[in-house]
Amino acid sequence: MRTLVMTLAAAVGVGGCVPTTHETLALSCADYIGKPISARIAAWGPPRTVYRISPTQIGYIFESKQTAFIGGEPYYTVNYMIGADKHRMPVHKVTTICSGIFVASAPSDATPLTERIVVDVVSK
Repeated sequence: MRTLVMTLAAAVGVGGCVPTTHETLALSCADYIGKPISARIAAWGPPRTVYRISPTQIGYIFESKQTAFIGGEPYYTVNYMIGADKHRMPVHKVTTICSGIFVASAPSDATPLTERIVVDVVSK
């Protein structure tokens, strides 16, 4: 009995350290601040519009939406009189919308995308 309690306590302790699927899917537009604009383009596709804000800053207008279905993991219930039954967690549709103006520093038009760093995000 003591071994069972210790095993369950260890499993609960380790399970709390694992990030959930919701945490990995939830991506904020502000997560790109300090990264090159090329990372944003690679993750979500090309911008809708690009324009120069000032001599040292360029604005990129993005509107993108990503949908994922999470869930469906199996879990088991045990009835010691009958046996174990396999069930599935419900499946949920999660939509992540990232739209706004990404302001990147670019001293000249010849600056490559990998060197244009996002300094601010203005949400719509």
